[in-house]
Amino acid sequence: MRKNILKGLLCLTLAITALSFSSCKDDDYPPITLTSVSSEALLENNTLEIPLFSPGVSFYIMGGNGSYIIDAPSTDKIDYRYDGNQLTILPQALGTASLTISDRAGNHTTLQVNVSYPETTYEVSEVSGIARGGGLTQDQTLEIQNDIEANSPVQAGGKYVFTYTNESHTEGMVTLYADGTGANERHGIFTQTAQDNGDLRIHIELTGGTEYDLTLTYSFNPNTGTKSEMTPERILWQDVTDTYRSSYPELEEAYCLQYIPGETL
Repeated sequence: MRKNILKGLLCLTLAITALSFSSCKDDDYPPITLTSVSSEALLENNTLEIPLFSPGVSFYIMGGNGSYIIDAPSTDKIDYRYDGNQLTILPQALGTASLTISDRAGNHTTLQVNVSYPETTYEVSEVSGIARGGGLTQDQTLEIQNDIEANSPVQAGGKYVFTYTNESHTEGMVTLYADGTGANERHGIFTQTAQDNGDLRIHIELTGGTEYDLTLTYSFNPNTGTKSEMTPERILWQDVTDTYRSSYPELEEAYCLQYIPGETL
């Protein structure tokens, strides 16, 4: 009788153990991950960088048991939409928020979302000066050109960083890095206006009072502004004629050209 009881307890224990292993195996789902629908999403180490004013970014949710619950405790910075197929995260205000994706099997992942102003960076690869005037000597022309290049707002290796503070991307803050070292920074504000020919006029006012008027174009032609589809780079050009005309009365026009690498149109 005692042997039968012990045998029964052993069988019950083995049955419970087998059931336990079976349940763990059923719940052993792959971790929950996000796959971007487009390449625009900046997601790294579960941290998403998303610009304000953007239409949001979308992800496919992978892993888990396939039945997902979305929770965003702080909804003043972000909003979201989930249609059962795609999760779209929408920026609402500057700041940081978190969003947690879980399933009913106990799997979860938490995403940190940083909402910031959108930015555009123009890196300068080359600077050149142009000076024209029928009465200028060759030495004078070369002297003006060298001085234009030496006094360019940004040298080769430097960059402009424009931070847009309005939805229409027409104004905001700007930082000028004079060279590739990143040590010499200047800050200010800017406004920009799109032209009918596709050029972009940019007015910069730096802290301290220095001002620049630049034109972003795909080919340098201050008279017509025509584009060339064979030109891969863009050019930020500045009319500096008035700066040098008092010293060189024969000068007719002078320009500072800063070349911005890019892709073929």
